[in-house]
Amino acid sequence: MKFDNPRIAIRRRKTYELMDLSLHVIRTYPIRLALAMLVVIVPMLFLNDFLISHLLLIDSEYTSFVHHDRPEYKIAYADTIKAPFITTMICLVIIQAPIVSVLSVILLGQIVFGINSTLRKLMSESLTRFGVLFWSVGCLRGIIPGLLVAQEIAIRNHQSYEDHIGLLVSITLYVVILRMVRPFIFEIILLEKTPLFKKSKQQITLSKRSRGIHRSRTGVGGRVMSGMIMSMIITTSLIGGMIFFATTFVNQHQTTLWVLRWGLPISMWMAAGFLSIVRFLNYLDVRIEMEGWEAELLIRAEAEKMKERIQLGNV
Repeated sequence: MKFDNPRIAIRRRKTYELMDLSLHVIRTYPIRLALAMLVVIVPMLFLNDFLISHLLLIDSEYTSFVHHDRPEYKIAYADTIKAPFITTMICLVIIQAPIVSVLSVILLGQIVFGINSTLRKLMSESLTRFGVLFWSVGCLRGIIPGLLVAQEIAIRNHQSYEDHIGLLVSITLYVVILRMVRPFIFEIILLEKTPLFKKSKQQITLSKRSRGIHRSRTGVGGRVMSGMIMSMIITTSLIGGMIFFATTFVNQHQTTLWVLRWGLPISMWMAAGFLSIVRFLNYLDVRIEMEGWEAELLIRAEAEKMKERIQLGNV
């Protein structure tokens, strides 16, 4: 490990500098980051489509074969049907968005210190923390409950899922608030490898470490909100670009269906990937402020050099 010469300079940064640095990180390591994120994004993309695409397909079927003589009713009905799909898809992706970091957080941690690792090793390392991730992220942070509600929506017809969508919106609000208050759960689990329960008196549990690191920095919530706003801008820009490009060449109705079914979630997942990098850099900034992490790295670098000198002296 290159403690004294990290690939990402260890120093305090402002919010706009973190976002700018995130773009530089993406530009420098596009393939490695894309692969680490796509391993998670692609399965979730198809799972969400499997669960709720029928909300949109009802619209396509209904408006294609019914009410040809009343186009104004057809348009109104289509908009009514698309609204539940849009709401449900947005809620699902917001709830699931942090899991894009399952491999990318480990990768970014290795990039900082110049460690090269394969995708297989990243997956193997993340699987060693599966139990903690399943409980702390999957259950407590709404991913599993959100999928269960989406499954209920999937097995109901288009007239009886309103209550479940309301429940999904409530879960989304809870998740967003929790994420603003304690955003660094993946970094604590995957990089610090903090356990759920104490195995010795000296160990710090996940809940205690999370309270400590998040209470030490009053501006964390504001930075998370700034990242969310930037993600919304990215998502809106991507969807707008897709609509503008697609409507130029294909039928408007079919384009709308394609953009809603695939363009919307893909744009949101891309924004989530960017936000995960911003959050990781924010985590480094918090550790520098509260723990003097840059000084710790210099001390560890000197310790490594002394160890090498001692080993050479014994040869």
